[in-house]
Amino acid sequence: MKKSIKLFVIIIFGVFVLGFLLNSFDSVPAGATVFAKGGPTPTPAATNSNLPTNTATNSNSGTKSLIPGGAGKKITKSFILSKDSLSEYGDAPFDHETHAFQMYSPDGKSVVGCVECHHTDQPKSALKPPLFTSERDVVLTLESWRASPQKVSECRACHFQDGNVPDGKEMPTATYTDGAKSVKKDLNNELAYHINCNTCHDAAFKLRPELKKKAGFATSKDCTICHKTN
Repeated sequence: MKKSIKLFVIIIFGVFVLGFLLNSFDSVPAGATVFAKGGPTPTPAATNSNLPTNTATNSNSGTKSLIPGGAGKKITKSFILSKDSLSEYGDAPFDHETHAFQMYSPDGKSVVGCVECHHTDQPKSALKPPLFTSERDVVLTLESWRASPQKVSECRACHFQDGNVPDGKEMPTATYTDGAKSVKKDLNNELAYHINCNTCHDAAFKLRPELKKKAGFATSKDCTICHKTN
């Protein structure tokens, strides 16, 4: 009888200890990382110190892999420039992806930096006259864009279409020399595109005349190659 009672006590004690241990494993301290049972162990997230160094050009021009903080952000592949323009010329398709990733500098040896077009997306200390508007504390690159929630302003945020200046806004102006006199002109959407695109393409043609044979390449004299007239 005594042996039976002793065995019963040992069994009860064993069940109690087992229950305590199981309960301990199911309790996770606050702030602890929980992995799904049976699933793969996730790769630890990189810290900000592991982010690529911010440079003036897209240093990862040959890849489109995401970085921490990117959450799947991808650049828009193409745009239609001069849309709804009052100009006699039609829209101008623009391949954003090739300009962002391929060797499109005038000499063809490097990638064009984002701020060559998005000139307000750099610190004020980096601006050179006639530029004066700064909307970002670091130079815009593919990496810094993916790591930040800040959006990139569209050209039309400042360079408006003629006849379509929002209330409370002013059209920026460009000053240039015409002979002996200084002339001011509205730096509207159309002129801003022409200055940026034509200056770069003309410089590229001067350095590499063979580009004339490349389909789709145009200089400032080849309007209808870029503009798709109706």
